[in-house]
Amino acid sequence: MLTVFLIILSLALAYLAVAAGNVLGLVDTPDKRKQHDGAIPLTGGIAVFGAILAGTFLFDIPPFTTGTLAIAGLAFAVGVFDDIVQINPVLRLLIQFGCGLLLATWGGIAIHNVGNLLAMGDIPLLYMTIPLTALSVAGLSNAYNMIAGIDGLAGSTIFLPLLVLYLLALQAGHPGADTLLLMLVPLAVFLLFNLGPNTRLLPKMFLGDGGSITLGVLVTASLVYFSQGENALIEPVTALWLVTVPLMDMLATMLRRAKNGRKLMQADRSHLHHTLLDMGLGPRQTLAVLTGWSVLCATTGLALEAFPAYLSLACYFLLFLCHCLFVMMSPEIGRRLKPELCNENS
Repeated sequence: MLTVFLIILSLALAYLAVAAGNVLGLVDTPDKRKQHDGAIPLTGGIAVFGAILAGTFLFDIPPFTTGTLAIAGLAFAVGVFDDIVQINPVLRLLIQFGCGLLLATWGGIAIHNVGNLLAMGDIPLLYMTIPLTALSVAGLSNAYNMIAGIDGLAGSTIFLPLLVLYLLALQAGHPGADTLLLMLVPLAVFLLFNLGPNTRLLPKMFLGDGGSITLGVLVTASLVYFSQGENALIEPVTALWLVTVPLMDMLATMLRRAKNGRKLMQADRSHLHHTLLDMGLGPRQTLAVLTGWSVLCATTGLALEAFPAYLSLACYFLLFLCHCLFVMMSPEIGRRLKPELCNENS
């Protein structure tokens, strides 16, 4: 019954958000880097976070901690402001880091232990707890913000770790399951609009910075909350596997920009989804490939929980190395594959 009410609430707020975006001019228009059709409302994040807030109070679903929603609200305000006036990327990153500092202190959600990553027993972070938590929030929020380049990609890669945690929490009878459901339902409704036909019945909208940054904070909070102490459902290293695509894409893209002498935070078409598009895949094919890859990585991470954490980390580093090599070699791979792919698509 809760799910049905959340769907109705999320649908109502989604339609309101689309209308508000069009009326207020909060829309995204095509350019050299953005190849969608027409002006699309950037209010998906407003719909999702609005549903999370409304659901919290209407259905009395508590957040992980009292400060979590307030900190997410701060990130949300910054993200919406960024959608309107375009904040300097470095300043935005510093604000995200500040949200992470607040989460680790006032919010009460912090990375205290990273597990047995060096084959010498669990590693407590001690004085590194607060800065590493802040870096995680800033890194993942920025990763989701950067990967929002084709329909459904940011939403799907946000949805996946929350879904995995929800299923684990449901299986364990964890009280935090409803909090995860409160994020999952509005996200699912957003994806319906985002991937829809852009008709009057189902108009398209984008997540916007207000959504990607806010949900980056909430996903990080969820991963930390369920990988630490009494609430732990996963090993800390498994959290990396659940966000493989956005995290590796961000790091590899920055390495590629550094190699080409570009600014690390300057938007361009060097992301993994751009690479696949340039190789000849269509947007939906690219989404299917990256979503399938995300699911495979998440499944691998969960399977590796049966082994020591240091083995899981070693496999993750090996995968990251292969990812970086693919990104660096992608122009040459594209030149060889594109004719064949184009023939298949024609």
